[in-house]
Amino acid sequence: MTRHALAGWASIALGAGIAIGAVLGPLVTGVIRFRTSVNAENQFIGGEVVSLAVVAPALVTAGVLWLREVRVAPALAVGPALYAVYTYVTAVLGQEYSRYPGNVEKFFLLYAALVAGGAAVATMAGAALVGMELPPVPDRLRRFTAGLFLVIGAFFALAWLAQIRLVYAGEPPIEYEEGPTLFWLIKLLDLGFVIPALVATGIGLVRRHPLATPAAYAMATFATCMALAIAGMAVAMELRGDPASSPAMLAFVLPVAGVLAVVTAKLLGALVDVRPWAKGRLGPTVDWRAPHAR
Repeated sequence: MTRHALAGWASIALGAGIAIGAVLGPLVTGVIRFRTSVNAENQFIGGEVVSLAVVAPALVTAGVLWLREVRVAPALAVGPALYAVYTYVTAVLGQEYSRYPGNVEKFFLLYAALVAGGAAVATMAGAALVGMELPPVPDRLRRFTAGLFLVIGAFFALAWLAQIRLVYAGEPPIEYEEGPTLFWLIKLLDLGFVIPALVATGIGLVRRHPLATPAAYAMATFATCMALAIAGMAVAMELRGDPASSPAMLAFVLPVAGVLAVVTAKLLGALVDVRPWAKGRLGPTVDWRAPHAR
């Protein structure tokens, strides 16, 4: 099996697994019952809407394109694959196992497979993006994308630090009181990984670092999935009267998700090319040396 075929079938399998997980969850059948508060479950439901309607179809589509050796495939797959790692690590580690009833632990192997599959697809997609000749991002789009990443990173850093300050001050928000494990896990993943990656990519785009272009594809698709999921969570919390709902967060994340989707579409559009990769290769190798060193 060629690397294209392996990556393609892995992406399709990951998409199918995400769809199965969403159908089994509280959004559709309720077979999987999370060990969280009712209010925290609203966040999982909002995320499952995006997993089922956006992430799973994107991965299946990317897999089909990969099998056909269409160059846009890895760029389309990398963000949803990273989203799978983030989401299902949260689904396993963010539960309050000793506090709330549920059965989510019985589906540990499903979630473990989705995390492993997400990591594998993201690794293959990232390697393909670094290894192929990517078109240069137009200056206007490059600067806008850099600014967008920096603004998003700053907003969530400040928002999460404000919530942490409340905990330290002895006035924790309700989501902390209902689920401290999920609270700290989200803060760790975002402040420790997601926000630094967004900021680093934004700075790299400003400075025209050669690796910033493949990173921009990865972070744009990932951030779009995450922003849509956060928007879905915020809408679900608002509709269900969740006391932890935040109109300010909803007002910020909805337009940001739309803008990210447009930016992602423009980046992917530059890679839409009917010409396949060279047979058996992930694409032409890029010489990252400075022009004067070539």
